[in-house]
Amino acid sequence: MSESYAVRVGTPSDARLIAPILAELLGKPSLEDGVIAGLNTNLLRLLQTPGSTLLVAQHDDGTLMGFASLWTRWGVLDSAPSGLIDRIVVRPSLQNSSVASALLEQAMGACQGMGCASIDLVLTSESTVDIGALEGFGFKEMGRRYYLEVM
Repeated sequence: MSESYAVRVGTPSDARLIAPILAELLGKPSLEDGVIAGLNTNLLRLLQTPGSTLLVAQHDDGTLMGFASLWTRWGVLDSAPSGLIDRIVVRPSLQNSSVASALLEQAMGACQGMGCASIDLVLTSESTVDIGALEGFGFKEMGRRYYLEVM
């Protein structure tokens, strides 16, 4: 697949376009309809949450190459909101392409456009951003993060 694509804001109809990316990550030919329905529900929840955004990299042929989700938050002592980029996922077949960096750059721009004074990036097991790219944009590793799954 050539790298002719554009990054745009995600819409509720993107759930079916995101499903093949997740299937590829899981090594499956496709996802079951129930999983796609759950993905659609989660996408609708994300897009209805104030300060949340989904960005997608869409190839000229209409397929999605990757996506990033982000949101902003205000702390009680903050003078400006903070941004959190919580997912940057690119098709495994495109991990050595410019797609992850383009999504990161656009996510940073979206956070800045919403007035964020700082941006945190959470690297999850699904995230496909190169650490060197993060450093190139000026990100620094800070502190420790703890995680607790309650359900």
